[in-house]
Amino acid sequence: MTGTEHLTGSEGLAFRDLVFSDLARYRPNEKPTWRGVLTRCLSNPGMIASLILRAQQKAFQAGHVRAAFLLRTLGMVLVSADFVPGMDVGPGLLMPHPNGVVIGNGLRVGANVTFGGGVTAGVKQPDVEGGGFPVICDGAIILANAVLVGPVTIGRHAQVGANTVVLSDVPEMAVMFGVPARKVAVRKPVIPGSYEDVSDEIGPADPSAI
Repeated sequence: MTGTEHLTGSEGLAFRDLVFSDLARYRPNEKPTWRGVLTRCLSNPGMIASLILRAQQKAFQAGHVRAAFLLRTLGMVLVSADFVPGMDVGPGLLMPHPNGVVIGNGLRVGANVTFGGGVTAGVKQPDVEGGGFPVICDGAIILANAVLVGPVTIGRHAQVGANTVVLSDVPEMAVMFGVPARKVAVRKPVIPGSYEDVSDEIGPADPSAI
């Protein structure tokens, strides 16, 4: 089992803070500006997806449920991504290929998480006692067409491979592939985009997870 102590949410962060944190995943060495956001939107639909998701997230948190659902529809029309209101996504989300991404309303996502195209995250598993949704901890990477089902926890800096189906908890820094997912390797905690290695910040992996 992997805990959720390494989950950085959006609490206390304004819309601007969240958008700029997402922009920094594309341009880690530049000071974030609204002009930079616009420029990135012209060349990468992932930035458009981030704007929609962040606007929807803050609208829902403020109690503007109807506006949040309208933004959900906008996301589906513009970038073919379905962001269901009610999720919480921490700073620094990277979605370079947002087409087909589905984020469920109960999903919790940490900081500096990366989603590939076609990811389905937030599928509630009704036959599990108490139900529940996935939790994705800081620095995790979810690659194209992966599916996360039920109350599973993806550990910090873990990587879920393309077309993988996750039915149980994933240890931190584990590399998972297959249907159902199985651990095939252990990765260094390097954040895509910046290529920053945060090994010194998080310390060694739990020996039981390797």
